[in-house]
Amino acid sequence: MIRRRPVRSRGRHRDGQAALPVPHHTWGHEARAEAAMLEITRPGWSVLYGTGSRLFHAIATWPTPEPLIICDRTVEGLKAQMREAETTVLHRWALTSTSVTIGHF
Repeated sequence: MIRRRPVRSRGRHRDGQAALPVPHHTWGHEARAEAAMLEITRPGWSVLYGTGSRLFHAIATWPTPEPLIICDRTVEGLKAQMREAETTVLHRWALTSTSVTIGHF
């Protein structure tokens, strides 16, 4: 014979007491708001906040030779990495575009 537990309502409860509803939480309100604001102020990037990893992630939405994804624990650190990535990619693009056109007038 298989015994089944009685069905209880969801929530916080103890035997013999009424069940209390469990409040629903969404974590990282402030961090998610910062990520949304950074995405608005920096076009060409999709910015997310991972509530599990507690990291800010930026994904380049402009054409790059390979996927460009950067992460940091703070918004300031992410901004610095975004500037560095933009500078590096633009510098590489400038070098490759001028080297290709040199000698091909």
